[in-house]
Amino acid sequence: MDYTYKVLQSDLDLLAAALSEIPVAVAVKEYEDDILEDGDRIREYTPNSVRIGGLSYCRELYEFRAYPADIGQS
Repeated sequence: MDYTYKVLQSDLDLLAAALSEIPVAVAVKEYEDDILEDGDRIREYTPNSVRIGGLSYCRELYEFRAYPADIGQS
């Protein structure tokens, strides 16, 4: 199933997602369909990395995706 998502690139995008506590997926930039983290809250972000769950991801290597709020809810 295909879903529309917003790629979180700027500090403002990441801040809004962190404050909203929305689930954010992590994908490898070079491989669009290679999802590493399938939706957890942003715990912290810096100019170089984003901490989601218990792991930190380099902003240069990974893409952070916010999906619509109704996905995954029953």
